[in-house]
Amino acid sequence: MRGRLVVAVVTLFAVGVARAQTRGAVDWIFLVDTSQSMRGIGGTQDIFADVKASIETFVREASDGDSVSVYTFDRDVRSHGLRELQGPFDREELFETIRGLEANGKRTHLGAAIARGLERSETLRQQRNDPTRTRAIVLFTDGKEDVKGIANPTSIPSNIQRALQSGSRMFFVSLGEHEVQLDEFPNATVLKVRDAEAIRRVAQEIRTKIVAPPPSPPPPPVEVSVAPVPEPVVPPPSPFVRAAQWFGAIAALLLLALIGLVLYTGKMPGELLASFRERDTLEGELEIVKPRVAADAAFVGLPGMRAKELALSSVVPLEALAGNDARLFVRRKSGEKKVWIAAQSGALRVNDVELPLTELYDADTIRIGEATLRFNRIGYQRPSAQEDFA
Repeated sequence: MRGRLVVAVVTLFAVGVARAQTRGAVDWIFLVDTSQSMRGIGGTQDIFADVKASIETFVREASDGDSVSVYTFDRDVRSHGLRELQGPFDREELFETIRGLEANGKRTHLGAAIARGLERSETLRQQRNDPTRTRAIVLFTDGKEDVKGIANPTSIPSNIQRALQSGSRMFFVSLGEHEVQLDEFPNATVLKVRDAEAIRRVAQEIRTKIVAPPPSPPPPPVEVSVAPVPEPVVPPPSPFVRAAQWFGAIAALLLLALIGLVLYTGKMPGELLASFRERDTLEGELEIVKPRVAADAAFVGLPGMRAKELALSSVVPLEALAGNDARLFVRRKSGEKKVWIAAQSGALRVNDVELPLTELYDADTIRIGEATLRFNRIGYQRPSAQEDFA
């Protein structure tokens, strides 16, 4: 009798686990046509901004654990890197990459773009070795393949067999004149969109197809067993007693954890709370070199502001910024606090190098608009004078 009960419990548990399984992370691979027709050259519709907005929606709605690869193509195919999504800063760097894309090409080498996307998908499959992950290739193009003048071009049909073997989900977003060779891929979904609103909805439509839940498993078998001999019924404790027991257990665990933390750090609870609140606040000092300001305003101590972010416009005279602005923020790497700066509007130069985003080191010079500042943080010197900016 007890053996039958055990079988029933195990069966129900196995079914529960099967239903609880969900699809794993997604490796997004974007192939973006950057021929001039994407921005209206030659009499076509200017759709490039809408395409970039659609890709930004993909990134914004992606889950932590997903990855994003961006390729652009016209005559050749160019990689813009792979980014593992672990937090908001990874998305911010991707947004900078996407917004910086330009459509100036003169050909449309679709076959080569699909081949590069499949190559990245196969590499990720071997590296991940995770059957729960999905690899999705999303191609944006507004025209037919044009390989005039390209030596030994890669044809579109040469990718069909490779696509079938790769196991990737493929989506061809046709934004204008449709290339009929894309219809030959039996494992691909072709989406024909013709207006800005439809382009911006592409992310939601594809994501729905990717993350659709698997079909429900069949109902569990019914186990019939003889009812056990009833045991003496012990009245359960009252809700008040149960709640008191839970609260007592949780309070004891929290107290033990707090005692352990105090012993480990050597700090009292009040000091620990203050340290936690200031864990991600800015450090270092901003020295306003230009324009000249009063002596007591020339040095801005960042720790005293206890802020996680700071716009330069809040400490530098607005007329010196001339409508430009940038912000400082904190990012942690291997547990160490780093101070970064990102352009908000206008050109930002750090150590005479123009860039949208970089980490700051001691004695770095910041120029924006007509203003010049120096970032001071003793003990955080730049590792190498020749090191490229991040």
